[in-house]
Amino acid sequence: MKIVVAIDKFKGSATSRQLCDAIEEVINQNCAGIEVLKVPLADGGDGTMQAIKQLQGGRCRECRVRVPGCLECLLPVEAHYLLDDKSATAYMDLATASGLALVPDGERDVMNASTIGTGVMIAHAIENGAQSIVLGLGGSATCDGAMGILAALGCEFQDAYGNVLRSCGGNLSLIDHIDSQRLSQSVRDVHFTLLTDVDNPLLGDNGAAAVYAPQKGASPRQVIELESGLRNLSRKLPKDVASMLGAGAAGGVAAGMVAMLDAVISPGVDFVLELSDFDNLIADAQLIITGEGRIDEQTMMGKAPAGVLRAARRHMVPAIALCGSLDRDADVDEMGFVEVIEVTPKNVPLQEAMNTSTTLSLVKKSVLSLLTRIL
Repeated sequence: MKIVVAIDKFKGSATSRQLCDAIEEVINQNCAGIEVLKVPLADGGDGTMQAIKQLQGGRCRECRVRVPGCLECLLPVEAHYLLDDKSATAYMDLATASGLALVPDGERDVMNASTIGTGVMIAHAIENGAQSIVLGLGGSATCDGAMGILAALGCEFQDAYGNVLRSCGGNLSLIDHIDSQRLSQSVRDVHFTLLTDVDNPLLGDNGAAAVYAPQKGASPRQVIELESGLRNLSRKLPKDVASMLGAGAAGGVAAGMVAMLDAVISPGVDFVLELSDFDNLIADAQLIITGEGRIDEQTMMGKAPAGVLRAARRHMVPAIALCGSLDRDADVDEMGFVEVIEVTPKNVPLQEAMNTSTTLSLVKKSVLSLLTRIL
């Protein structure tokens, strides 16, 4: 029997690699004669670069950037990315340079947050020979429509008086002109692929500001200001990308990079699965175990388990999903998994459940129970 374990991280508590190893350990200890194949997954969110490194290797590079709050009191951080010299491709997570996790809860300021750190990281990769950039967009602290990234690469955002604006969400409404003359040919020649696990457009009730800015600390008034700013930005961009699926990812980063750098938006999980040759790996499997930290109505809208399930259906392999928490409003029957297992008992406090050792213990216990029932 062959079981493929292809699971995403439980955000904040366990990495995909830790989860894969824990599940393999339980199977090996309790079931003889079962081949376990591990595929650490990511879907464009933070951790994508690490998953890609596990799959294909590469050289880890680092550069110093400022955290996305742009506050003088916040110290620089070392942002890491993966450079594959053979293909001249750099793989990076926006979250390592412009991520919400970099900013302490009490200092989150989405109006002043900028993606400039990610732009610095991209420029560093290009200087070191990257001709293609694969950027995971999840986990951002920003809503600046890629102003910071583009500014770091040479663009100037000017107000009606010709003044150069600081790149941040609070200045989106002031943009009157975008000067891209200083974008070097080396930047223009790079092929950009943006990996995302959401399909939100830039504007509207399902857009970047309305859906995600509150998670980054925006007040209701600031959400309105950011929506107005992103609408203004969309009018100044050389391409109409406002309604494009995925354009709202990472606070509009996708919109800005598609319009200014001809970037291509790609579902993150499909990219990672293709990189792992997933269809061939599961062709002779009898079971797939997948999952993520929380399964809810967004799971089937580009998250890792949804991509795994699509592949499982193509090869008629049953798929079971594990999660730390399950949204009771999610229609599990409609999803198509053989079973969805919530590993955390109701009596376990959230803080305890988020502990890595607790998470892995609960996952092992749930997998052991599953094996007892199906084998």
